[in-house]
Amino acid sequence: MAAMTPMTPTVRFPLVLASLAALLAAAPVASGCGGQGSSADGAGSPPGADASDDGAGTAADGGLAGDDAASDPGTPPSSDSGLSTDGAADADAAPSPPPIEFAPYFPTWVWGGSGYAITGLADLHARSGLTDVTIAFVLSGGGCKADGTIAQNLQDVKAFLAAGGHVKASFGGADGTYVESQCSDAASLAKAIEDFVDATGIADLDFDIEQDPVLTDAVDAMRGQALAMVQAARPAVQVAFTLAALPHASGSPGGLTSQGLAVVSHALSAGVTIAHVNLMTMDYGDSYGGQPLAPVAIGSLTDANAQLVGLVPGLTPAQAWRMLGVIPMIGKNDDAEVFSLADASDVASFAIQKRLGLVSFWSIDRDQVCPSGADYNTCSTVDAKDFDFANAFLTVTTH
Repeated sequence: MAAMTPMTPTVRFPLVLASLAALLAAAPVASGCGGQGSSADGAGSPPGADASDDGAGTAADGGLAGDDAASDPGTPPSSDSGLSTDGAADADAAPSPPPIEFAPYFPTWVWGGSGYAITGLADLHARSGLTDVTIAFVLSGGGCKADGTIAQNLQDVKAFLAAGGHVKASFGGADGTYVESQCSDAASLAKAIEDFVDATGIADLDFDIEQDPVLTDAVDAMRGQALAMVQAARPAVQVAFTLAALPHASGSPGGLTSQGLAVVSHALSAGVTIAHVNLMTMDYGDSYGGQPLAPVAIGSLTDANAQLVGLVPGLTPAQAWRMLGVIPMIGKNDDAEVFSLADASDVASFAIQKRLGLVSFWSIDRDQVCPSGADYNTCSTVDAKDFDFANAFLTVTTH
């Protein structure tokens, strides 16, 4: 398909990161939702994302929206923040705080895998009672199209939905070939995403962006334009981003990396309505080994809240909290860190206090007692019984 003429956003102010970039460059980065065949959980650990500044975009006419739980994958949760494109609250916004979403990651390699606490989504619901998950990851199926893993397991997805479930689908991850890396322009990427939605019925989409080749201004702009096209053609499609996190350490600001900020900024400039910006509060580095990780994650979230307030005109801190999501790696991380059940309780309490939009974790297949001879690739190493972490985080849905 011929290249589309780039969309021209209405830029309201520049995103200034020059002074921040020098601080980010030396700071450890929390990143790494696992990818199949890598060295981390479920089948691998990602290499840490780098904090270099690949160029920040500008924030403009994008919109932000929170979400509530929904049972239909083709009809994503409705917006609850009531934000227009400039961040102002609509007059008819809901008067009561909406529920916090809890949707732990379900890796696609669990289907047909072995050694996990679960065999699929229907089994997960039967064993744990969980009704919301994030299926990861959607990658290129060869060229500019999504792979068919979810479509091939649609019977299991539908059984989960029939039991009252809701599913998200996450594109990207630490390993594998991203769909956007195989597309020549925004129009072809938009078609690939729309074809995935049509094939699976899943319209609640997350983009877990970790690999440097797709963290450039050119790809960020193409992705933003494509997602804006998708939402224009299919208003039910919901978009979230999952990005690396920096700790707040030694007085240096944490939160999103400059690359992560650029992803969000380009999407906003293209006119994308963003449901959540999720921080991967994991793999901060060996220096955090033996320390509680909840305060580190909370520091990242607090700094990200300030970043979003500065990025979107008129956005209030409360609205920024509703936009943020937190994604720790339960138990043993890919370094010396261990995210404990006490950390889970503290993060859940913080999420309730601040009314975060989303709580998740990597990953539900690891939320089990380690069988003999197993390691952190297939279990948390700290569960006293299966689904300890899921039960700890479920508290966010009842407040």
